Amino acid sequence: MDSKLRYVGWQCRLYPNRLQAQALAECREGLRELSNALLGATYQRYSETGRHMTSKAFRAFAQDWYYRLEDRTHFPASAVYQAAADVHNAFRNWHRKIRPGQGLPRFKPEGRAPGIYLSNAGVRFDTTRVRLPKLGWVRWRGGGMPASRLPGPKRRATRGLVSVRAWRDAGERWMLSCVFECGPVESTAPAAAAGDVRQDGGIIVAALDGAPLDTSLVGPDERMADERRRLRRLQRRMDRCKDGSKRKARLLERFRTVARRIRNRERDRHHKLTTTMVRSAGVIVAEGIRGEVLRQLKYKSEWHGRELQVRRGPPEPGREGASNARGDRRQAAGR
Repeated sequence: MDSKLRYVGWQCRLYPNRLQAQALAECREGLRELSNALLGATYQRYSETGRHMTSKAFRAFAQDWYYRLEDRTHFPASAVYQAAADVHNAFRNWHRKIRPGQGLPRFKPEGRAPGIYLSNAGVRFDTTRVRLPKLGWVRWRGGGMPASRLPGPKRRATRGLVSVRAWRDAGERWMLSCVFECGPVESTAPAAAAGDVRQDGGIIVAALDGAPLDTSLVGPDERMADERRRLRRLQRRMDRCKDGSKRKARLLERFRTVARRIRNRERDRHHKLTTTMVRSAGVIVAEGIRGEVLRQLKYKSEWHGRELQVRRGPPEPGREGASNARGDRRQAAGR
């Protein structure tokens, strides 16, 4: 991959009308049924021959399923073939043990349908609308798209667009996630020579040249604490409600709204912290940092040409014994 290129994720909220929302729901449910059918077919083949289906067989099965549909109006072909590719990649990753703790792909229950992959060649953005294949123009709202998008091939209707996926979040809202191909970041000279980011449990401490960073980025967030208390109260109220009642459904909707606010606020704080550190420091020392913060520090340091030094902190409580036990078992097996 060219070092000058960046792949930037961006998402917005969709506001489909009644017919468009119905079409999206039917497509989403149909893709769930296709994924389960693909899983059933490859498990059956494995029981008969001892081998899973190949990528060509997955694609042929999806194509046959697509052409057997009575109404293909709301099913983009790109979404059907991508669903087959996702199942095949899941099996391939499991065989290669890319994620050792992840088991075999499982059947998707109702409500856990995959996203709808859309071909970037047919997606076109307007000021307030986006044209989606098989759906037409749909209203959208969100932040501005990346300004440094590259032109890309001429067949793309939207500049720099690489991939598009429509999905439904926990609040039953339709979202659109996009990946854009962008040019390099115009990096500036760092104001500080070194920056330190440390994590102790759920507390993150950051400093620039020994001076503590703004507490609004790493200090305790009273608003988030209030939201978490509200979330616990809603959980206790839902536990007292009868399953299937309208009251529990209303409380569940409020629960999802509060949980989404907490998730978005935490994500915003992480992005502000990592961006501030990368833009301000020439050398960044990350000690005990895990998860999303470490991932953002890695790719943002690469974008801005900064040096990132990762130092692993002490193991999490309860994990050191398990690691030693696995090592003892390996040594015993080697003997």
